[in-house]
Amino acid sequence: MGIMDIEPRVFFAIQVLADVVLCVAVVFILGRVNRELKRKSTGIDPASLAELKRVIDDSQRATTSLLGAMEESKKALRDISRSIDEKEARLRDLMETASARIDELDEADAGAKGARREDGNEDVIRLAGQGFTPAEIAGTLGLTEGEIRLILDLARRRVESR
Repeated sequence: MGIMDIEPRVFFAIQVLADVVLCVAVVFILGRVNRELKRKSTGIDPASLAELKRVIDDSQRATTSLLGAMEESKKALRDISRSIDEKEARLRDLMETASARIDELDEADAGAKGARREDGNEDVIRLAGQGFTPAEIAGTLGLTEGEIRLILDLARRRVESR
């Protein structure tokens, strides 16, 4: 006798019985699960809650500390910036003063050069009269040897033309 030989009513009855047993089993399991859930607290365990609170407190303290450090850094940067601005202004003033002084010295040097040239010519002639060579005179007076020869040549011509 195979499954095909079972009368449809018997087969239907077996099927209904199996469905009822299955329903009862599901209801029983759901009841047990529900009782277990009611028995256990659905909230967070107190130790975990305390740990979470501690972590949050530590985070808040670290954040407060970080914000304080950032504020101090901002103040320090403002002070440094102010100091750099002051030094830059002072440096500009010094550069302007130095530039004005250089201009004054250039003007004074230009005026003195003309006078020095005439006095320098007398020094060249005097040193040549004492027997110094043009190279020695150039080294002493800070002129080139060519300038010394030119001055001596001009002085000789002046003497000859008199």
